Amino acid sequence: MKSFKVWLFAAFLLASLGGSLMLGTSTSHAQPREDRNYWRHHDGHWSHWDARDKRWYYTDGRHWYAHNGRNWDLYRFDKGFGRDGFERGGYAPPGPGVQVVVPTHPVYVVPR
Repeated sequence: MKSFKVWLFAAFLLASLGGSLMLGTSTSHAQPREDRNYWRHHDGHWSHWDARDKRWYYTDGRHWYAHNGRNWDLYRFDKGFGRDGFERGGYAPPGPGVQVVVPTHPVYVVPR
């Protein structure tokens, strides 16, 4: 009888360990990698993470914005924009004196 209880306990322990290994890290909890470019849907908006610039970008369909770590700023484009793997379009940032409403939604921050 004692041997049966030991075997039963060992089987239960192995089944619980095996079950926890099978679960692993679900894709919904997987953290994004900061060494690659990707899109992320957060707070109802799609934003783009650029690994080279280490910042988020967003477009409302009319203008592009870059997140400076605290809030969104109108993106004025850098000298390297559109050179690699990007089809250049006809967009140009608005000139001085044009009123632009900057978005206020947050960006995804990786929990540390």
